[in-house]
Amino acid sequence: MMLKIKVNSLQPGVELAKNLFSDDAQLLLPAGTVINQEHLDSFAKRGIIEVFVAEEKKVKRSTKSFDDVYDDSLLAVKSFLMETKLGQPLDSQEVNSTVDSLLNQVLDELNVFKGISVMKGKDEYLFTHAINVSILAMLVGRWMKLKEQQIRDLGISGLLHDLGKVFISDEILNKPERLTDEEYEEIKKHSTLGHDVLMKQGWVSPEVAQAVLYHHERTDGSGYPTGATNYGNNPYAAIIAVCDAFDAITADRVYSKKRSPFTAADIIWEESFGKLNPAICKFFYSKMTPFLIGSQVTLSNQLQGTVVFVDTIQPTRPIVKVGEEFFNLALDRSIHVLEVIDG
Repeated sequence: MMLKIKVNSLQPGVELAKNLFSDDAQLLLPAGTVINQEHLDSFAKRGIIEVFVAEEKKVKRSTKSFDDVYDDSLLAVKSFLMETKLGQPLDSQEVNSTVDSLLNQVLDELNVFKGISVMKGKDEYLFTHAINVSILAMLVGRWMKLKEQQIRDLGISGLLHDLGKVFISDEILNKPERLTDEEYEEIKKHSTLGHDVLMKQGWVSPEVAQAVLYHHERTDGSGYPTGATNYGNNPYAAIIAVCDAFDAITADRVYSKKRSPFTAADIIWEESFGKLNPAICKFFYSKMTPFLIGSQVTLSNQLQGTVVFVDTIQPTRPIVKVGEEFFNLALDRSIHVLEVIDG
């Protein structure tokens, strides 16, 4: 079954049901193409008003494994970030197709959290962090029931949020010791540099560019680069800030060791009082922690066990079974989850 539909009412993700031809009979898109934002922009430029789409069809689930999609995305991210460093324009098709591939993976939430954990050491932090934040941001968008284009915008924002770091020297980015004040000021330029690059692209929405600019701002005005309160009223930036913080805390970096997702959720909860958006924080840690049920963990008392229960009221303080003994971390605050062993 197919429907004839007005282009101005289309959303990315529907499938083209008939070949689409130009006025001079050139094939523009074959039937079966999954429409993305770049296609919609092209339709507008060409004056295409209507197309035939498959009825009740969404984006086809990828048959690729999470690992394969992640590897493909790594290659793409390294390519367009390095091209940007060399002064080349961002390839909109490459960015959008990468986001589309990752969005397919977001449909399997459990696979996402386990997959991200396993793939964290796959490559340089700059590249894996971009992919992880993109995935997490789209996941939050789904949890919040945002529109599909908003979810894709979050994916692009996450993928490009640290774009400006390609212009910061490797000596500063990879310095294992504490940064000097001057070096930290240099690092802080990355959000402005990334924003400025995106504003020149022509295809990146202002909301996405602003999310890149504001993702290090804080609700109390203590962030950078402008000291804006409430992320400059950019909801994408508020979501990216939470996902950025979570992935950074749970990753090994040159100057800090990774900490458990439960520790990260605890920190995000604390930061929700004046720093991070409290509503998004609550959404994130209350939705994320149940996926860790069944995970093997090491506790701060060095015992190893299995997470058997996560309380929705105190989701960062699970019950852990060690042998035949149960440790309720909501009651015993002296113990915390030190490490998630199996992701």
